[in-house]
Amino acid sequence: MILGNMQYRFSPVPQGQNFVWIADYMDGSYLSEYNFDDRKENSYYQIKRDVLIRFGLIGMGSQIYFDVANGIFNINKNRIQVSYIADGIEYPLTGRAILYNDITQYKDAIGDGKLLSKTSSGRIKNHITQHVIGYKKAMDLADVNINFKNLLHIPQDKNIPPYLEIKISVDKDLDGELVFRVNGFEANRIHAPLIRNRAGVYNWELI
Repeated sequence: MILGNMQYRFSPVPQGQNFVWIADYMDGSYLSEYNFDDRKENSYYQIKRDVLIRFGLIGMGSQIYFDVANGIFNINKNRIQVSYIADGIEYPLTGRAILYNDITQYKDAIGDGKLLSKTSSGRIKNHITQHVIGYKKAMDLADVNINFKNLLHIPQDKNIPPYLEIKISVDKDLDGELVFRVNGFEANRIHAPLIRNRAGVYNWELI
């Protein structure tokens, strides 16, 4: 098991990729994007979601992951929970005893180069601009059905802070707020009115 053990905080291929994904399993084993010993690349499609307990990224001295059992993000031991409150009712979007194993991860990248050049220096070079990791979940909470997507964006530009992208849709109109808690304490609220069967997208910066 890698995630939660702060001994593992750096990419095994730092020259090529600052962060790599890690999948921790119930039996204590794991799958990493690149092996730590021989640096061999593994396929994302090899991940066994039925026995997954944690999924995340390590790199640049950080560990960033979520627990599949409750959907709570853990960023260097800071736990981030998300709820939606409307008409005095709180709908917990994370922290529930359900499986959040519909995982996703991808990288945004750009290519630089001179297409018409015949020299090796003219080849296109790809640069990762950000890593994205998260999950989606359909929920039946009290009197409302909620589709919830929780994505953490980690830009490579140090001047741009990481942020959570929350995409949420419901089956009835709600005029409420997204509530973010860090280590159990309320950190922020965002007014987030929702229209029936339309998705709302909200970003929250981790400063």
